[in-house]
Amino acid sequence: MLQQKAMLARLSISQWTARKHDKSVSGEIERAHSAHDAGRYNKLLVNKTLLDPIAKLAGEVRKYHYASTLPWNDGGDRLLPSILFMPYMDKIRAYRQEFTVKVRDLMAAYPAEVQAARNRLGTMYDAGDYPDVSELTSRFDISIEIVPVPTANDFRVDVAQEAADEIRAQITESVTARQNEAVKDCYRRVREVVSKISERLNVEDAVFKNSLIENARALMAVLPGLNITDDPVLTTLHAEINDFIDVDADTVRSDKRVRKETADAADAVLAKLPWN
Repeated sequence: MLQQKAMLARLSISQWTARKHDKSVSGEIERAHSAHDAGRYNKLLVNKTLLDPIAKLAGEVRKYHYASTLPWNDGGDRLLPSILFMPYMDKIRAYRQEFTVKVRDLMAAYPAEVQAARNRLGTMYDAGDYPDVSELTSRFDISIEIVPVPTANDFRVDVAQEAADEIRAQITESVTARQNEAVKDCYRRVREVVSKISERLNVEDAVFKNSLIENARALMAVLPGLNITDDPVLTTLHAEINDFIDVDADTVRSDKRVRKETADAADAVLAKLPWN
Protein backbone atom coordinates (compact mmCIF):
# COMPACT_ATOMS: atom_id res chain seq x y z
CA MET A 1 0.00 0.00 0.00
CA LEU A 2 1.45 3.33 -1.12
CA GLN A 3 0.49 5.12 2.13
CA GLN A 4 2.80 2.74 4.02
CA LYS A 5 5.71 3.16 1.61
CA ALA A 6 5.81 6.90 1.07
CA MET A 7 4.77 10.33 2.26
CA LEU A 8 4.41 13.76 0.70
CA ALA A 9 7.16 16.35 1.15
CA ARG A 10 6.88 20.02 0.28
CA LEU A 11 10.06 22.07 0.14
CA SER A 12 9.84 25.83 0.64
CA ILE A 13 12.82 28.14 0.17
CA SER A 14 12.50 31.87 0.73
CA GLN A 15 15.14 34.41 -0.23
CA TRP A 16 15.44 38.17 -0.43
CA THR A 17 15.76 39.17 -4.07
CA ALA A 18 17.42 42.54 -3.30
CA ARG A 19 15.58 44.03 -6.26
CA LYS A 20 13.18 46.95 -6.12
CA HIS A 21 10.94 48.40 -8.81
CA ASP A 22 11.79 52.07 -9.20
CA LYS A 23 8.61 53.74 -10.48
CA SER A 24 10.28 57.11 -10.82
CA VAL A 25 13.13 55.90 -13.04
CA SER A 26 10.73 53.72 -15.05
CA GLY A 27 8.62 56.81 -15.68
CA GLU A 28 11.65 58.86 -16.67
CA ILE A 29 12.72 56.24 -19.22
CA GLU A 30 9.24 56.08 -20.73
CA ARG A 31 9.00 59.86 -20.96
CA ALA A 32 12.45 60.04 -22.57
CA HIS A 33 11.34 57.60 -25.26
CA SER A 34 7.69 58.70 -25.55
CA ALA A 35 6.70 55.20 -24.45
CA HIS A 36 3.90 53.77 -22.33
CA ASP A 37 3.81 50.49 -20.38
CA ALA A 38 7.15 49.67 -22.00
CA GLY A 39 8.83 48.00 -19.05
CA ARG A 40 10.01 48.24 -15.47
CA TYR A 41 13.33 49.39 -14.10
CA ASN A 42 14.40 47.28 -11.13
CA LYS A 43 17.20 48.46 -8.88
CA LEU A 44 19.75 45.97 -7.57
CA LEU A 45 19.90 47.02 -3.93
CA VAL A 46 23.10 45.19 -2.96
CA ASN A 47 26.03 43.75 -4.83
CA LYS A 48 24.90 40.54 -6.55
CA THR A 49 28.00 38.67 -5.35
CA LEU A 50 26.70 38.87 -1.76
CA LEU A 51 23.57 36.92 -2.66
CA ASP A 52 25.10 34.45 -5.11
CA PRO A 53 26.31 31.92 -2.47
CA ILE A 54 22.82 31.74 -0.96
CA ALA A 55 21.12 31.44 -4.34
CA LYS A 56 23.57 28.75 -5.43
CA LEU A 57 22.94 26.73 -2.27
CA ALA A 58 19.17 27.11 -2.69
CA GLY A 59 19.51 25.67 -6.19
CA GLU A 60 21.51 22.75 -4.83
CA VAL A 61 18.84 22.04 -2.21
CA ARG A 62 16.10 22.04 -4.84
CA LYS A 63 18.14 19.72 -7.06
CA TYR A 64 18.64 17.29 -4.18
CA HIS A 65 14.95 17.46 -3.25
CA TYR A 66 13.87 16.59 -6.78
CA ALA A 67 16.44 13.81 -7.07
CA SER A 68 15.23 12.18 -3.84
CA THR A 69 11.50 12.45 -4.51
CA LEU A 70 8.96 11.67 -7.19
CA PRO A 71 6.33 13.88 -8.87
CA TRP A 72 2.93 14.04 -7.20
CA ASN A 73 0.95 17.19 -7.98
CA ASP A 74 1.31 20.73 -9.28
CA GLY A 75 0.97 22.23 -5.82
CA GLY A 76 4.55 21.53 -4.79
CA ASP A 77 4.06 18.19 -3.04
CA ARG A 78 6.53 15.46 -3.96
CA LEU A 79 6.40 11.77 -3.09
CA LEU A 80 9.15 10.85 -0.62
CA PRO A 81 9.68 7.09 -0.19
CA SER A 82 9.79 6.06 3.47
CA ILE A 83 13.08 4.23 2.98
CA LEU A 84 14.70 7.53 1.93
CA PHE A 85 13.15 9.62 4.70
CA MET A 86 16.01 9.51 7.23
CA PRO A 87 18.87 10.24 4.80
CA TYR A 88 16.69 12.90 3.18
CA MET A 89 15.99 14.70 6.45
CA ASP A 90 19.65 14.42 7.51
CA LYS A 91 20.71 16.06 4.26
CA ILE A 92 18.07 18.78 4.51
CA ARG A 93 19.15 19.56 8.09
CA ALA A 94 22.75 19.87 6.90
CA TYR A 95 21.64 22.16 4.09
CA ARG A 96 19.67 24.31 6.53
CA GLN A 97 22.73 24.70 8.75
CA GLU A 98 24.85 25.72 5.77
CA PHE A 99 22.11 28.09 4.64
CA THR A 100 22.05 29.72 8.08
CA VAL A 101 25.81 30.29 7.96
CA LYS A 102 25.61 31.92 4.54
CA VAL A 103 22.76 34.16 5.67
CA ARG A 104 24.83 35.21 8.70
CA ASP A 105 27.71 36.08 6.35
CA LEU A 106 25.34 38.26 4.35
CA MET A 107 24.04 39.97 7.48
CA ALA A 108 27.60 40.75 8.60
CA ALA A 109 28.34 42.46 5.28
CA TYR A 110 24.92 44.08 4.91
CA PRO A 111 25.39 47.36 6.86
CA ALA A 112 28.52 48.26 4.90
CA GLU A 113 26.80 47.29 1.65
CA VAL A 114 23.88 49.59 2.43
CA GLN A 115 26.31 52.47 2.89
CA ALA A 116 28.11 51.58 -0.36
CA ALA A 117 24.78 51.59 -2.19
CA ARG A 118 24.46 55.34 -1.55
CA ASN A 119 27.32 55.92 -3.96
CA ARG A 120 26.54 53.04 -6.32
CA LEU A 121 22.89 53.99 -6.86
CA GLY A 122 23.30 57.74 -6.70
CA THR A 123 19.95 59.53 -6.82
CA MET A 124 18.17 56.16 -7.07
CA TYR A 125 19.18 55.35 -3.49
CA ASP A 126 16.26 55.19 -1.06
CA ALA A 127 16.91 54.22 2.56
CA GLY A 128 13.33 52.92 2.73
CA ASP A 129 14.23 50.12 0.34
CA TYR A 130 16.47 48.49 2.94
CA PRO A 131 14.93 46.43 5.77
CA ASP A 132 16.80 46.26 9.06
CA VAL A 133 18.92 43.20 9.79
CA SER A 134 16.35 41.45 12.00
CA GLU A 135 13.62 41.78 9.37
CA LEU A 136 15.94 40.81 6.54
CA THR A 137 17.06 37.64 8.33
CA SER A 138 13.45 36.47 8.51
CA ARG A 139 13.18 36.64 4.73
CA PHE A 140 15.54 33.68 4.36
CA ASP A 141 14.36 30.20 5.21
CA ILE A 142 14.33 26.55 4.20
CA SER A 143 11.41 24.49 5.46
CA ILE A 144 9.97 21.04 4.81
CA GLU A 145 6.36 20.02 5.33
CA ILE A 146 5.65 16.29 5.58
CA VAL A 147 2.09 14.98 5.24
CA PRO A 148 0.63 11.50 4.64
CA VAL A 149 -0.40 10.31 1.20
CA PRO A 150 -4.20 10.68 1.11
CA THR A 151 -6.39 7.63 1.34
CA ALA A 152 -10.08 7.29 0.57
CA ASN A 153 -10.65 5.83 4.04
CA ASP A 154 -9.67 9.16 5.60
CA PHE A 155 -12.46 11.01 3.82
CA ARG A 156 -15.21 11.85 6.29
CA VAL A 157 -17.69 14.60 5.39
CA ASP A 158 -21.37 14.91 6.15
CA VAL A 159 -22.74 14.29 2.65
CA ALA A 160 -25.02 11.66 1.17
CA GLN A 161 -23.55 8.16 1.12
CA GLU A 162 -23.67 8.04 -2.67
CA ALA A 163 -21.71 11.29 -2.95
CA ALA A 164 -19.19 10.15 -0.34
CA ASP A 165 -18.62 6.88 -2.21
CA GLU A 166 -18.07 8.79 -5.44
CA ILE A 167 -15.52 11.12 -3.83
CA ARG A 168 -13.67 8.21 -2.23
CA ALA A 169 -13.50 6.51 -5.62
CA GLN A 170 -12.09 9.71 -7.11
CA ILE A 171 -9.45 9.88 -4.36
CA THR A 172 -8.42 6.29 -4.99
CA GLU A 173 -8.29 6.87 -8.75
CA SER A 174 -6.24 10.04 -8.30
CA VAL A 175 -3.73 8.36 -5.97
CA THR A 176 -3.35 5.44 -8.38
CA ALA A 177 -2.81 7.76 -11.35
CA ARG A 178 -0.18 9.77 -9.51
CA GLN A 179 1.55 6.59 -8.37
CA ASN A 180 1.73 5.47 -12.00
CA GLU A 181 3.22 8.83 -12.97
CA ALA A 182 5.83 8.43 -10.23
CA VAL A 183 6.86 5.06 -11.68
CA LYS A 184 7.07 6.59 -15.16
CA ASP A 185 9.35 9.26 -13.72
CA CYS A 186 11.74 6.55 -12.53
CA TYR A 187 11.92 5.17 -16.06
CA ARG A 188 12.39 8.69 -17.43
CA ARG A 189 15.37 9.26 -15.13
CA VAL A 190 16.91 5.92 -16.05
CA ARG A 191 16.44 6.66 -19.76
CA GLU A 192 18.01 10.09 -19.37
CA VAL A 193 21.27 8.99 -17.72
CA VAL A 194 21.67 5.81 -19.79
CA SER A 195 20.91 7.60 -23.06
CA LYS A 196 23.65 10.10 -22.36
CA ILE A 197 26.13 7.29 -21.73
CA SER A 198 25.11 5.60 -24.97
CA GLU A 199 25.25 8.81 -27.00
CA ARG A 200 28.73 9.80 -25.81
CA LEU A 201 30.41 6.42 -25.78
CA ASN A 202 29.10 5.27 -29.14
CA VAL A 203 30.89 8.18 -30.78
CA GLU A 204 34.54 7.22 -31.12
CA ASP A 205 36.87 9.58 -29.28
CA ALA A 206 33.98 11.79 -28.14
CA VAL A 207 34.99 13.77 -25.05
CA PHE A 208 32.92 13.29 -21.90
CA LYS A 209 33.04 14.46 -18.32
CA ASN A 210 33.26 12.23 -15.24
CA SER A 211 29.70 13.33 -14.45
CA LEU A 212 28.52 11.08 -17.28
CA ILE A 213 29.16 8.08 -15.01
CA GLU A 214 28.73 9.86 -11.69
CA ASN A 215 25.18 10.99 -12.51
CA ALA A 216 24.21 7.40 -13.26
CA ARG A 217 25.73 6.26 -9.97
CA ALA A 218 23.82 8.95 -8.08
CA LEU A 219 20.55 7.75 -9.58
CA MET A 220 21.32 4.10 -8.88
CA ALA A 221 21.98 4.99 -5.23
CA VAL A 222 18.37 6.14 -4.76
CA LEU A 223 16.51 4.12 -7.41
CA PRO A 224 15.66 1.18 -5.11
CA GLY A 225 13.98 3.63 -2.74
CA LEU A 226 12.22 5.47 -5.55
CA ASN A 227 10.88 2.16 -6.86
CA ILE A 228 7.83 2.42 -4.58
CA THR A 229 5.87 -0.27 -6.45
CA ASP A 230 8.73 -2.78 -6.39
CA ASP A 231 8.58 -2.84 -10.18
CA PRO A 232 10.56 -5.96 -11.19
CA VAL A 233 11.82 -4.40 -14.44
CA LEU A 234 13.27 -1.44 -12.56
CA THR A 235 14.88 -3.84 -10.09
CA THR A 236 16.52 -5.76 -12.94
CA LEU A 237 17.64 -2.62 -14.74
CA HIS A 238 19.13 -1.27 -11.50
CA ALA A 239 21.36 -4.35 -11.23
CA GLU A 240 22.39 -4.22 -14.89
CA ILE A 241 23.22 -0.52 -14.82
CA ASN A 242 25.21 -0.92 -11.62
CA ASP A 243 27.28 -3.58 -13.37
CA PHE A 244 28.34 -1.46 -16.32
CA ILE A 245 28.92 1.79 -14.42
CA ASP A 246 31.25 0.03 -11.99
CA VAL A 247 34.18 1.35 -13.98
CA ASP A 248 36.54 4.28 -13.72
CA ALA A 249 35.83 7.09 -16.18
CA ASP A 250 39.51 7.36 -17.10
CA THR A 251 39.54 3.67 -17.99
CA VAL A 252 36.57 4.20 -20.29
CA ARG A 253 38.47 7.03 -21.97
CA SER A 254 41.71 5.12 -22.43
CA ASP A 255 40.52 1.57 -23.11
CA LYS A 256 38.51 1.21 -26.32
CA ARG A 257 37.34 -2.26 -25.37
CA VAL A 258 35.92 -1.06 -22.07
CA ARG A 259 34.35 1.91 -23.83
CA LYS A 260 32.57 -0.35 -26.32
CA GLU A 261 31.46 -2.80 -23.64
CA THR A 262 29.99 0.04 -21.60
CA ALA A 263 28.25 1.52 -24.62
CA ASP A 264 26.83 -1.87 -25.60
CA ALA A 265 25.56 -2.47 -22.08
CA ALA A 266 23.89 0.94 -22.08
CA ASP A 267 22.25 0.15 -25.42
CA ALA A 268 20.98 -3.16 -24.05
CA VAL A 269 19.33 -1.38 -21.13
CA LEU A 270 17.75 1.21 -23.43
CA ALA A 271 16.27 -1.59 -25.52
CA LYS A 272 14.43 -2.90 -22.43
CA LEU A 273 12.94 0.43 -21.42
CA PRO A 274 9.26 1.10 -22.10
CA TRP A 275 8.81 4.24 -24.17
CA ASN A 276 5.34 5.26 -23.10
